[in-house]
Amino acid sequence: MMGGVAEDVQSPRRSGRPRRPPLDRGVIAKAALEIIDERGWAGCTMLALASRLGVRAPSLYHHIEGQDQIVDLVRGLVIEGIIDPSESGLEWREAFFAFGVSYYRAFATHPNTIQTLSTTPVRDAPTLRMYEGFLRMMSEAGWDLTRSYEAVIGLEHLALGFAYEWNAEELMLDSGLALRHGAPLLAEITRDRTEQPVIAEATFLSLLRRYIEMFALHLGVDPSEAAGFDPPSRQERT
Repeated sequence: MMGGVAEDVQSPRRSGRPRRPPLDRGVIAKAALEIIDERGWAGCTMLALASRLGVRAPSLYHHIEGQDQIVDLVRGLVIEGIIDPSESGLEWREAFFAFGVSYYRAFATHPNTIQTLSTTPVRDAPTLRMYEGFLRMMSEAGWDLTRSYEAVIGLEHLALGFAYEWNAEELMLDSGLALRHGAPLLAEITRDRTEQPVIAEATFLSLLRRYIEMFALHLGVDPSEAAGFDPPSRQERT
């Protein structure tokens, strides 16, 4: 005290470490997908994931059981962009088309997930509900369950193949090279097809329309009515 007046002295604040978001399965899934997008699935080890999250690897096991659960969580995150055709309010052919386009684009955005997710059994609830939504939509349109299941499995293979090709680093078929190697018809048809993402997407959309036309014929629908779908706009490739 000086002059009878007490000075108001405040303790200096400690500069602590910045707070991380609480660790949960959603945070882990997002970090895992980021690593897979950057390095491929082989790069998403438990050690790499823990490092990305700023924790020690054993801490992850308080929230997930291991790599199998990472697959489930990542799959659920990838399919978030796929519409539920049974709740779209669209006529079945339009709903089928919108579902197919959203499926293709979800995986085109994350091509490094395709190999693992397409060869690993589905165990997560979001993906099972995705299939259920498609089957419900087709059932309500008058399709039998067997044909509806064939439709979604065939669509899946079509979409995944083109999603992978959309990300090809180089042109898959070169017109000049085809001509030099004695393939003039191939050279002619590929002459003006010089942008691989454009080729992949345009071909997928065309085949998807025809795929729907094929199924529409079984219901006695005029195929010309199923051919005029306009795809949603594609985000610029990054």
